[in-house]
Parts: sequence; C-alpha cells; structure tokens
Amino acid sequence: MSRLVLAAVALSVAACTSSGPEDEPASPSEVRIGVLAPKTGASRAAGAEAQHGAELAAALVNGEEGATVSLAGAGSEGLVGLGGAKLTIVAGDSKSNPDTGTSEADRLVIEERVVGLVGAYDAAVTEAASQRTERLGIPFVNGDSTAGYLSERGLTWFFRTGPTDRMFGEAFYSTLQQEKVRPKRISMLYTTDAAGESLHQVLHDLAPEADYDEHGMVKFAPGKPNLVPELQELRDEKKPEVLFLMTSTASDAVRVLKTMGTIGYRPPQVFAFGGGVTEPQVLQAAGTAGEGLFYGTAWSREIAGRSGIAKAVMERYEERFGQPMTETAAGTFTAVLMLAEAIDNAGSTDPQRVRAALLNLDIPGRETIMPWSGVRFDGSHQNVAANGVVEQRVGDALRVVFPSELEQLGS
Repeated sequence: MSRLVLAAVALSVAACTSSGPEDEPASPSEVRIGVLAPKTGASRAAGAEAQHGAELAAALVNGEEGATVSLAGAGSEGLVGLGGAKLTIVAGDSKSNPDTGTSEADRLVIEERVVGLVGAYDAAVTEAASQRTERLGIPFVNGDSTAGYLSERGLTWFFRTGPTDRMFGEAFYSTLQQEKVRPKRISMLYTTDAAGESLHQVLHDLAPEADYDEHGMVKFAPGKPNLVPELQELRDEKKPEVLFLMTSTASDAVRVLKTMGTIGYRPPQVFAFGGGVTEPQVLQAAGTAGEGLFYGTAWSREIAGRSGIAKAVMERYEERFGQPMTETAAGTFTAVLMLAEAIDNAGSTDPQRVRAALLNLDIPGRETIMPWSGVRFDGSHQNVAANGVVEQRVGDALRVVFPSELEQLGS
C-alpha cells in the first residue's frame, strides 16, 4: 500500500462514530475531512491559510496539480488503500470561539459525515473542539496549537503533529547557549490569558536547566492599550539582556514592539513567540519595530526553499493562492497529510482503524515539508520527532539561527 504523505485531509461520507466496518462501503468514491479554523474574526487570515494548506494537500493527492512532486504517495489520483477515493475538504469556521468551535465540530461530524478533523489554530478552541470529538469517537489531528496541556489530557482521539511550547522553549535557551558571549540577565513579558500563562510557565520552568536561576517577570492583560508602565518596569528595574515576549495574539506582540519604539527602549535581544508572530501580515504591521527580533516557528520558508520537496510544494501553494506559504498553511498541510496517510494505511474510514494507523505512523522527515526528523506519536499522541526552529528577522527576511544544522541548510 502506498504511503500517502502528500495526501489530503480525509473524512468519509459513509462512516461516523456509530457506524461499524460492516456499514462501510467497500469502495467509497469520496473521503471527507473537516478543517476547523477561524474563517472570520481577528484571526481570519490565519484561517484562510489553514484552509489553503488543506486544499493543496487534497489537490496533490487527487492528481489535480499536474506532475507530481518527489514525495511518497503523491500523484496517485486518490487514496490507493480505498480504491482511489478522492479527498474532499469540508470547512468549519471556529470564529476563534470555543463554543462555536465545538458546535462546528458537531456539525462536521454529524451533518457532514467526516471521519476526522484537523485544526483548530487557537489553543482554547482546539481544547474545546477536541473534547467534543473525544466523545464522538473521531480522530482530531492538530498541526498548529503548541500549548503543552493539549497533549497531556489523556485523550484517546487527539493527536498533535507540531512542536509544543516546551520544544520551543528548549530551542530559545539553546540559541542563547550557542552564542559566543552568553547573555546573563533574562526577563519575560507575557499576557495573563491561558496561552500567555502557559508559555511563561514553560520558559520559567526551563530557566534553571539553562542556568538562569534568576529572571524578571512582567505581565499584562491581553488587549491592554497602554503598555508603557510594563516596559518602563523592564527598562528601569529588570534591565534584561534578553526578553522573552509571549502573547496570545499578534496584535499584542505588535503593540509591545511599537511601544518600545515610542519610548525609545528595547532590550538587546527579544525572542517573540505566540499569536502567529511569524505571519507575513504581522511582520508588515510591526514595520521597523520588528527588525532583529528572534522568532520561534515550526516551519521555515528559508529552509523550505532549499529542499526539493518542500520548495516544490511551496511554489505550488503560491501559484495556486497568490500569496506566500506560511507556518499555519504548512502545519495544516502536514496534519492533513498524516490523517490521510493513516486512512490510506488503514484501508478504511472506520475511526478505530484510522486511530490505530495514526499510532503506527513512522514518517521520516524527508517525506514531509517540515524541518523535523519526521512524525512519530508517543503515548500521549504528541509527535516526538517535531522540533522548534528559531529565526531572526533581518530586513524583510527571516534567517535561521537554530538548530545549527538547519542554519547551515539555510546559508
């Protein structure tokens, strides 16, 4: 059976949680998967990117993109394990609201008859929607929410392909340790919502391991318009050489950076994470305030441009949608492919069989477009082969600085 690493998200019109293998058509002509993302609201740009990533994956599997890219399973014109069934993407708009995300998960499973979900960008929405699919007994593959607790809940049906907050925290501290002159003082500026607190807690817990026993902490409420007091506290009291900036929304990150410019203060190094800070629209909004910043990302455009497979996918994405491929698009693309690979390997849309196939995935990094060593799920259903990448903004570009082997690929 071919490995559909370049496959699209998949849900079957014939199978739902109440359906058993005996109810499943021998050769379904269509396999459906739901993509849950914010199509409206403040994060709608990210939602569109997620949808585009899923659509490209489906197009490649269905043979709609002409010549295949050099990746296992591509161009087979459908899911071989199900007799060439075509993949169809079904969209669900979470509106970045947990209640809406939950109701959309219900609709996708019960009305649209999907056999799996991919999404949902926002950690809170991912948490709520995956609790619903847990009760429905449907696989939920997440490719873009990093909050560690999501894979620590002991859920049966939830899987995460991308890196966790801890993986990014380790990458940040490792970046500092590889510098010729190691910075001594660090501080953390973070939002007081669940996402900001989670990020802060991870970096706080990792600090002693990186030999940073003392560090300053300053927090602010999400959306707070005036951040001058917090930045003055950092400047006058904490005096960090390195600032970890952790926010739940891109707008908060941009506001911090612009306020720094207004008061004429900025720590020597700033590491920004959370809220899609690597998205093109965020870099544009930050303007010169974003120059020199370090970012944590699960996907690197620079590295992708030097990999035959990833470059081919990236170019097709940009030709098809007329905009740059992003971390969100790449993450959803990958999550969709892993779900489709599992369906193909299972030779079935039965949820139990698909779940078993997900647990048995062992995909080498060269068969994905991500800068990871591959996809292998542990007992908590976290991909242990994922890793965080650290880039620095230089002019209008992002340059890889960690891990060092990826930096060399990007040089």
